[in-house]
Amino acid sequence: MKKLAWVTGIIAFLLMLGGLINFFNKGAFLGVNHAINFFHVANSTWLLTIACILMDHKFEK
Repeated sequence: MKKLAWVTGIIAFLLMLGGLINFFNKGAFLGVNHAINFFHVANSTWLLTIACILMDHKFEK
């Protein structure tokens, strides 16, 4: 679970970085026209990361 949490956390960070790049470039970065789309996906990925961390702490005992 820890590896999955790390992977999803890194993906969420990269999505947020892509959203910032898209916002400041005012263009279609990676074929996405609106920066908010990156943040919508990053939000869900952060929630998955938190769920993985909580499940790891619960089943660690």
